[in-house]
Amino acid sequence: MQHIEMNTRATQEKRPYLGKEDRRKSLLNAAAELVEEAGWGVLNMSALADRAGVSRQLVYQHFPNLESLLGATAWAIFTDTMQGTALAITSNPHDIKQAIRAAVFVSLDMPVGKGDALWQLIAGSGLNSPELETIRLGIRGVILKLWVPTIRKAKGLDQAAATGLVWMVILSFWGIRQLIRDGVVSREQGIAQFDALLDRLI
Repeated sequence: MQHIEMNTRATQEKRPYLGKEDRRKSLLNAAAELVEEAGWGVLNMSALADRAGVSRQLVYQHFPNLESLLGATAWAIFTDTMQGTALAITSNPHDIKQAIRAAVFVSLDMPVGKGDALWQLIAGSGLNSPELETIRLGIRGVILKLWVPTIRKAKGLDQAAATGLVWMVILSFWGIRQLIRDGVVSREQGIAQFDALLDRLI
């Protein structure tokens, strides 16, 4: 018993003290690493505790259940892309094609694992979780909210038509991204193919 207590104390002493917000960020970084390495199916409280070198109790202090952990991790992974996309739109207010092309590079240049994790969320592939399905719909809603008003204004479309067009462009890009990722086409070929498709669609 004394040996276990000494080991626990030693583990706690090795872990650097972090304030509540910094500890949460550290846990989210570890969660994102897990997902980016092996997909959403590996993320749970025990796996995160092991990766972060903390107790499950500490994980539960920051994320009361798996749903909250999955949601926070998804938004942490998605935030940079969302901000980059918003900047691409505001930086090109009068050129929708240029805005899309700028946004494409935000996603194309992200690390492979991060891109894979986002693709799983956007496409709904391999999630097998009601929590992740809810998150997927939320992320899709954010993407549409960013793009649909811009497309409606640029093309004079109604809401439904603009929504359909935006989603066709989004899925076309991610399809090309997967081909580049898998080495089926080169980056240059993929970008050229997406540009040609964009010229036809927009």
